Amino acid sequence: MNIKKLMKQVNDWIKEILKDNYVGVYFHGSLRLGSFNSKKSDLDFIIVVKDKIDSKTKELIFDKMLEHESLFPKKGFEFSVVLEENCIHIKHPVPYELHGSRDWIEKYKSDKSLVINDDYKVDPDLASHFNVINVPNENMDFGKPSKEVFAKVPKEYIIDSNYQDILDCVNEITNNPTYCVLNLCRFYALLKDDLTLSKYDGGKWAIENMNSNYNDIIKKAMEDYLSDTNDTYDNTKLKKFAQETICLINECINNKKK
Repeated sequence: MNIKKLMKQVNDWIKEILKDNYVGVYFHGSLRLGSFNSKKSDLDFIIVVKDKIDSKTKELIFDKMLEHESLFPKKGFEFSVVLEENCIHIKHPVPYELHGSRDWIEKYKSDKSLVINDDYKVDPDLASHFNVINVPNENMDFGKPSKEVFAKVPKEYIIDSNYQDILDCVNEITNNPTYCVLNLCRFYALLKDDLTLSKYDGGKWAIENMNSNYNDIIKKAMEDYLSDTNDTYDNTKLKKFAQETICLINECINNKKK
């Protein structure tokens, strides 16, 4: 897969649809942070517009992504359309115009009005996505440079944006060990050392900075993340890792509140 070619194509499609309302397309997630795996990662991007978009424009954007769905990674795409003013003046949760992902495709196909409407919509995850876009990487920016569009995200917004997902990892870690192990690691790195890391780099940080009793499962998760494999894990150890890491995370959060 030629990911650079695909990124340019996505930007060209969006620019053609939006015309004068176009500000830029900004890729984030594992691609921006340097650990993209086309077999396990989706293509994450934010489309920024000057003014609100009507239903026809929303439909054109969604249809264009579906028309070229086969060009995207196996896991698909995830995007949001956001007003420029909501990137510059951030409030949490961030309002958005349109969202599209694998989970939303079925909604769209069954009833477009579930996706294409003028309802006021917000997404708590956008604070986390904006924080990743704040990591400098000019190759991921199309249109106006991201540093001119996205303000620094307050730390409390980033924490809130990620916290529920982190809590869910305690129950989900045996079903989705690779994602949960590495996500716990990188979130702890964010709290402990103010680092915005990919899942893979979060694992590297954890091996150097966390309880070495869990290095085996962290290394296994890192290997799985960069491959097309899904290894087997000790479920008891996974749960203990999740519980201990959540305790460390809560300790960090409580210390910041003092």
